[in-house]
Amino acid sequence: MSRAKRLIFFWLPPVLWMGLIYFLSSFHKLQASPVSWQDFIIRKTAHFLEYFILYLLFYRALKNSAKLPLWKIFFAVVILTVIYALTDEYHQTFINGRTGRMFDVGVDSLGIIAGLIFSRKTATLLPEKIRKTFSI
Repeated sequence: MSRAKRLIFFWLPPVLWMGLIYFLSSFHKLQASPVSWQDFIIRKTAHFLEYFILYLLFYRALKNSAKLPLWKIFFAVVILTVIYALTDEYHQTFINGRTGRMFDVGVDSLGIIAGLIFSRKTATLLPEKIRKTFSI
């Protein structure tokens, strides 16, 4: 696979995922449930999962396109993902009816930490065929 195709193959998924997060952040207010506590739990779970997935996509992209020691890849991916979480919350301050909250960055960071743990520990337990298929 050529270098250009390789970059597209590995970097397009996180870019598209960031676009989806940006798109969803552009809505006035997404309400998942009319019951306030359920709505809160669903929205925070969505935050967690969005950034868990973004971490894994960044990890896959950087691991397969950069010649760095694994610890530097983990560090870079955490930094990239946290920066995107911060910019997403900042973006929400421009949306009518939305606010940027550091609490949400904290929830996003929990998803990032879970992604780090998964990529470090659990992914190595996956069958080799799956690891190769997804380039984990």
